[in-house]
Amino acid sequence: MAEAACGTEELILPSRLDELERVDEATLRCARLAGLDEGRSTEVAIAVVEAVTNAIMHGNGQDDSKVVRVQFACVPGEIKVMVHDEGGGFDFSCLPDPTDPDRCMRCSGRGIYIMRHMMDNVEFSMSNGTTVTMTKGVGPSGSHPG
Repeated sequence: MAEAACGTEELILPSRLDELERVDEATLRCARLAGLDEGRSTEVAIAVVEAVTNAIMHGNGQDDSKVVRVQFACVPGEIKVMVHDEGGGFDFSCLPDPTDPDRCMRCSGRGIYIMRHMMDNVEFSMSNGTTVTMTKGVGPSGSHPG
């Protein structure tokens, strides 16, 4: 990734949780190249690690024969990250509320909630798996419509 123009980078990962450190490092590097400060870079890294964890665990079912693709694109002032798995997809319009008192003590179920609150925009699409597309800029956070 060229620092002057930012640009793009892609990671193609086996569906193993031990790849998350590599994802975190690449995300922080790309976010900083886009000009995000430390706090916003950390928010992006948290969201991307959550997305990749979901892709590994839920999308690909930790199947080593399936990969997770993480694509970073940045321009000065903004980073866009796409995480794609090879799973069967899910109905993202029917997610339970992780802030519901009956659910808040569960060990999982907060990933998408976290992504939506860390990033300026989060969108899901399904085509040969699930893709989550997230963006974050250097300015004040948006209303988190994702």
